[in-house]
Amino acid sequence: MYSGTSSGKSENETFGYTTSAISSGVYNVTVSTSDVTSGGFSFVVDTNNNTVISANLEGYVVTGSQAKEEFDSLMGLFGLEEYYTGEIGVFTDSTYFTNQGTSTQTFGTVSFPVTTYGLNSANEQINYCGVSATITSYTLSVGTPPGTSLLFITQLQFSGTSQGQSENFTFQLVSMTVQS
Repeated sequence: MYSGTSSGKSENETFGYTTSAISSGVYNVTVSTSDVTSGGFSFVVDTNNNTVISANLEGYVVTGSQAKEEFDSLMGLFGLEEYYTGEIGVFTDSTYFTNQGTSTQTFGTVSFPVTTYGLNSANEQINYCGVSATITSYTLSVGTPPGTSLLFITQLQFSGTSQGQSENFTFQLVSMTVQS
């Protein structure tokens, strides 16, 4: 479960997934999320070579690199990745951000190492792919839960301006449960 605020508006999302084996190392991953009202999402994932074979997005099926992008955007960062178009690299780039260290954190019943990033300096100017932003406050924490190779955002706090608009939000992982 994630909770957060964006421009003063509270948001909560419950997110879960189940897996079923198709063959050795190949799984069907069915995703449930509180903000999807129809169809849902499912993926066929090959853990032998870390690939996503296909994605079924509310009845629309994609394969190849597009399936991987969809998987990463939904599973890896629970919608924030989707919002930021899968560009987590820019949000950890040492040009703009500093690695503040790694510590083990617990979310519900699941513990794993989490790395936290902050601004290199106050009012950091970022220019990336034609988009420019001034960030005044920033914390990003990411980690990979046990049994997966997926990167999860556990906290994102952001204040600043982008394309002339003020943005201010906080988003954090509240709990995680691994189902057997």
